[in-house]
Amino acid sequence: MHNINYVRKLILFTILLAAGPWLFTCVAADFFHFDFYADYSAAQQTGSIRLTTPFAELRSANRPEKFNLGLLFSSASLYKKLPVEIKAGNLSASGSLSKLNSPELSNGSSPFSSGISSVTGLSASLPSYSSFSKPEALFFQIKMKLFIKHPYLLSVNMLTSPEFSSPLFSTLISDKYLSNRLTLSASWTCGQFLYEDNYGTSFFLDSPGYTAGSHFCSLAQLSTEYKTKKRKNTFYTGFMSALYESPFGPYSAAWRLDLKASINHTEIFASAFLNQYEALLTSSEKKLSPSSQFKAGFLTKMPLLTKRKNLIFLKLGINAYSKINLTQTEHPLRLNIGAQLTSDLTTISLTLSGTANLICPSVDQAPQSLQPAVFSAQIKNTWYLKYITPALAISAEKKFSTKADSTDTMKYKFLLNLSNNNKHKISGSCSFSFSSADKNISDKKLSASLNCKMNFKMLTITGKIALETGF
Repeated sequence: MHNINYVRKLILFTILLAAGPWLFTCVAADFFHFDFYADYSAAQQTGSIRLTTPFAELRSANRPEKFNLGLLFSSASLYKKLPVEIKAGNLSASGSLSKLNSPELSNGSSPFSSGISSVTGLSASLPSYSSFSKPEALFFQIKMKLFIKHPYLLSVNMLTSPEFSSPLFSTLISDKYLSNRLTLSASWTCGQFLYEDNYGTSFFLDSPGYTAGSHFCSLAQLSTEYKTKKRKNTFYTGFMSALYESPFGPYSAAWRLDLKASINHTEIFASAFLNQYEALLTSSEKKLSPSSQFKAGFLTKMPLLTKRKNLIFLKLGINAYSKINLTQTEHPLRLNIGAQLTSDLTTISLTLSGTANLICPSVDQAPQSLQPAVFSAQIKNTWYLKYITPALAISAEKKFSTKADSTDTMKYKFLLNLSNNNKHKISGSCSFSFSSADKNISDKKLSASLNCKMNFKMLTITGKIALETGF
């Protein structure tokens, strides 16, 4: 394994060394932009640099005893018919790999997000100034969108990293029919993934033990999207199937279905997820228990008639999430409701979220009680003034106790942001939070930060200083 890592580092170094001449050519030709970043806080100090050209990007960040590096090369500006993209360095993988790692539905608290999943392939991003945990990786992508008439889009991606047993591959194909009103898309991702043994936890979890090894995982995605002639209405259907090889030999599968209808200014959406297998092991070693999950809701946006010259828009959103555990007696429920008013002068929003558990006497019996778990509320207000943009957010969260000898807990947070509207940006934020239980105040935290961003023609300089204290 040591030799393999050494070879990967040698290959990465060779790529960066070979990239030196054409990077210098870009600099000499003034086709470049520099970004410098630095931050300081009591916990950490970071310095970062980024060089961007029309067909390349170089990033590097440094902290005490930490370092990352990333390089991007794209031929899109050189040869548009067959764009090739290569990334090397401490990359963060996403796209279809994120869905393969965690195929379940999102149970987030935003009432203005549908969580509908679109068809994607493998993707990778260069390291940011805050990511230092990723090993050296190599990403390759080739798109044939303009090289062929049909299909409309065809791309092939590959990602290799010490985190995986073998390179990962994905293909994405998309085509349009019926005068471009109907879009059909499909994607497939596969690879061999490593996992650790579970002998340290199998005894306590009452699950069979297995030794460390690797297993094959794949993800298939299909979608259809139809737009009416006037393009005002859209109907979307997405299907996803995740296949995982078990450490004991057989394969397990998880399924997901997404539906969305956009009619004028209103969206109606629904999603469903099903896993029938015990302790399903995903590509990220996440263990999923047998469950069926459902999420549904709607979003709408409408103008309000006022005497003002500029319109005021009202946005309403509501969604509900439920998870039915097939081998457990508790089933979580979540409800999110929100309203938002937006004008050219201000935006104000109110969101309410509640979580509860349906309690069953046994796995085979219907729920008989509803136990509240968490309730939260948040108000946000932003003003778009001529020279500055102030924003205020106030949130409160109540956690209900499930034990007779304990009390409920309240948590409050106040956040104030202030930024200017000039070419050179200066912004500051200050937040204060505390908890309260049984008339006692605890976990008091005060944090503040100041950001400064200087924008020039070929240079951007960003600095940040932050302070956080508890009392």
